[in-house]
Amino acid sequence: MQGMFKSIGAGVASGGATYVASIYILGITNAMVMPSWAPPAAWDALAVFGLGAALVALILHAIFLRVLAANASVAFVSFVGATLLLMVVTGLIANGTKALVAWFIGAALASFVHRQLRPNSSLKRTNQSLRD
Repeated sequence: MQGMFKSIGAGVASGGATYVASIYILGITNAMVMPSWAPPAAWDALAVFGLGAALVALILHAIFLRVLAANASVAFVSFVGATLLLMVVTGLIANGTKALVAWFIGAALASFVHRQLRPNSSLKRTNQSLRD
């Protein structure tokens, strides 16, 4: 049961940290000058939301998953709930759907990578490895 609370805490903390960090990073990426050859929709999706939201969510969620050794599925669900709740409370849910989708993609990728690198917590030390 302690692992469940730790995983929920990891998701909520990474969701909150992503929300706060993305405010500043989205401002920076939105201020980048779009090249004349780039379509506005592609630039918006890749440069602004790809770097400013998805990459931030990927890095922060991966850090929280790794440091707290959380269950990736539970942490992802609590990440989604925390970011949705923050968007509703701040009143940005109507205009922030692109950022939400980018956050969900980034956190889902972090959860997937974490799950692939640590299947069944296989990287944890056991008593057998301590005796060797």
